[in-house]
Amino acid sequence: MIASAALLALLALPASAQTEIKLAVGGGAQAPLPVLALPEFTSSDTARGDDAALAKSLRDVIRSDLMLSRRFDVQDELPGQPPAAGAVWRLKGLAAKSGDKATAQIRLENGAGGEAVFERYYRQDARWARALAHRISDDVVKAATGREGIAETRIAFINNRTGHKEVYLMDYDGENVKRLTDDKSIDLLPRFSPDGRRIAYTSYKDGNPDLFLVDLETAKVSTLSNEQGLNIAGGFSPDGTKLLMTLSRGKSPNLFLKDLASGTVTRLTSHFGADSTPTFSPDARQAAFVSDRSGNPQIFVLDLANKQTRRLTDFNWCDSPAWSPTGEWIAFSGRANKRDKMDIFLVDVTGNQIRQLTHGEGSNEDPTWSPDGRLLAFSSTRGGRAQIFVMDADGSAPRLAADVPGASSTPHWSVVR
Repeated sequence: MIASAALLALLALPASAQTEIKLAVGGGAQAPLPVLALPEFTSSDTARGDDAALAKSLRDVIRSDLMLSRRFDVQDELPGQPPAAGAVWRLKGLAAKSGDKATAQIRLENGAGGEAVFERYYRQDARWARALAHRISDDVVKAATGREGIAETRIAFINNRTGHKEVYLMDYDGENVKRLTDDKSIDLLPRFSPDGRRIAYTSYKDGNPDLFLVDLETAKVSTLSNEQGLNIAGGFSPDGTKLLMTLSRGKSPNLFLKDLASGTVTRLTSHFGADSTPTFSPDARQAAFVSDRSGNPQIFVLDLANKQTRRLTDFNWCDSPAWSPTGEWIAFSGRANKRDKMDIFLVDVTGNQIRQLTHGEGSNEDPTWSPDGRLLAFSSTRGGRAQIFVMDADGSAPRLAADVPGASSTPHWSVVR
């Protein structure tokens, strides 16, 4: 299996009898998306090829971002074509390149009257024109909807293209893939800090599965935990001050909470079985995790104040819970019956509703939410090898995030860039 490779490689968990589950399928037709008309961006000097190329590239990236946001029905308004019917907004752009700088004037208009809803001038190093487009896209989403965009976020994941498992980064849309580590070992389970500036990950580079923290601006790597046995990051608290961890201390894996300022580590669970892969609820009062205390791995929720737990699933196998940013759902990978492939599911916080999002198109694991809760990234072997895919939160519109050589697994989506 792809999911929780470090833990599952060390534990041989018994399989239990096959389980029947009822799948509650959300329904109802969704309201049509508001139309955003997108004319061609113009350039300051039509005779300059650099200006025209910049205008086109900015528009192309912004168009893709706005479509991927799932908040607009983006309709092109090309020369010689009639205006988009029923446009709620119209987005216009003027671009220019001056030396090593790229500039853009962006105007979001009311589709009916043409009044400016949002207008801004941008100037940035021309080498980062794609990043400029992402920033514009997020500003447009915010101006039009009042919601934060996700175009400036990134996804961390593990890939073995070098013959070793290393941590990689890519933009949320699959562009700008780059290798982050060069440990020449087995790196596992990257987890972004809430500010997007650091990534915690486990590595065997020193012989033991130790937990490290890499600063993305300085590339400095520090040790978070190197106790005997497993040291695996679960997830940062929303304020970035605490980290949920799985530690085995040479025994059965259990859940711990580390205060990053003081270094204090507090035990949360104590079982002979395995408790692993914890994830904070958005209010940081609870943690969802996987435990085999009932016989085989299931999703549980732990109240961090009173240490009480409750079970949410009754599957043959569960793994990799990820709490939605809005708090209603926990995504996880699992199989209802032993003969099934691993698929992505949602369970609500009461355990009364379960929704299946993938349906046996390869092995589907490691779900992670976009920060707006509208998309899920996950690993899948549907293309013949493990790759990172993205789909809408209802399971629709799956797409390959990036065609990276080798096998890719355990994605984690940043909250901010």
